[in-house]
Amino acid sequence: MECEICGREIKGRSYTIIVEGSEMVVCAKCKEYGSEKPYTEVKKITIKKKVKEQKPIEFVEELIENFSQVIRREREKRGWSQAELAKKIQEKESLIRKIENGEITPEPDVVEKLEKLFDIKLREKVPEVKVELKKSNLKPTLGDVVVIRKKKR
Repeated sequence: MECEICGREIKGRSYTIIVEGSEMVVCAKCKEYGSEKPYTEVKKITIKKKVKEQKPIEFVEELIENFSQVIRREREKRGWSQAELAKKIQEKESLIRKIENGEITPEPDVVEKLEKLFDIKLREKVPEVKVELKKSNLKPTLGDVVVIRKKKR
């Protein structure tokens, strides 16, 4: 280690001093150019956090494929504007616009409000996928699990 003032190699003990607000590690000869930093003992504190056991996510229901069209159709059937619908479910008009344009997927609480207001189902049960492995020593791949739906045109 070298002295940060004179540049010589520090032999023996090094000193930490404060020179004009800057902390420097110096040799014994240069320690007089600043005031020696008082030694402060650092105590190691360990904080134990309680870890909540997380339940595995169960996907029981998911939004229907054309939820945005259904919401728009139900709103227009009643003759409401997007602003009126937003007011009825206590959400922002911009949220309704984005949902109807399919830009975002609504949060579960918003879906519940819309289902209750329109008296419709926007969610459907997700079928359980059973995986059949061809070889007993292989693990399932994404292709074994994913069911691909084609878009209707």
